[in-house]
Amino acid sequence: MGMLAERFPDDKERGNAMGIALGGLALGVLIGPPFGGFMYQFVGKSAPFIVLAFLALLDGCKYLSSHPSTLHYIITFQGLQLLVLQPKVVRSEGEAPSLVALVKDPYIIIAAGAITFANMGIAMLEPSLPIFMMDKMDAEKWQLGAAFLPASISYLIGTNLFGPLGHRMGRWLASLIGLSMIGIALILVST
Repeated sequence: MGMLAERFPDDKERGNAMGIALGGLALGVLIGPPFGGFMYQFVGKSAPFIVLAFLALLDGCKYLSSHPSTLHYIITFQGLQLLVLQPKVVRSEGEAPSLVALVKDPYIIIAAGAITFANMGIAMLEPSLPIFMMDKMDAEKWQLGAAFLPASISYLIGTNLFGPLGHRMGRWLASLIGLSMIGIALILVST
């Protein structure tokens, strides 16, 4: 996100770029639980991890085919991504704010609190919903992953919808609406 913010200094372009990046993240979240549950149920416990390792290796081979001399620098999948992106630290003029100054900034506190509360809902559901489904519903393993499809689909839609919507209606109002929807959904889940 920091690299996107640096690459797109225009406010509207940055919001759209971050929406696309979060859409990619949402796509992974959308595919991950059903894929893992299906593979665990029908192929085996290690199958999802082997497929992901193969995809990471394939991504690395794609990079190596265009940069064959850099093989000795590559240790992990994250290393591959760093080699492709090649991030640079750019020192701005003046002194960077200290951590204390950032923590005292009310906008940062509000944003950090909103992100925390928005993510707490799904973070509480991830461990408790599968246990509930196994105890009360005798759910199959693939169904445990499929139960997260609605949340993942709404995340995918929300990341691409609320960026442009936030530009039109204002970020604070878009955030308020999003947090209110999360609150209502969590109340409905608890009943």
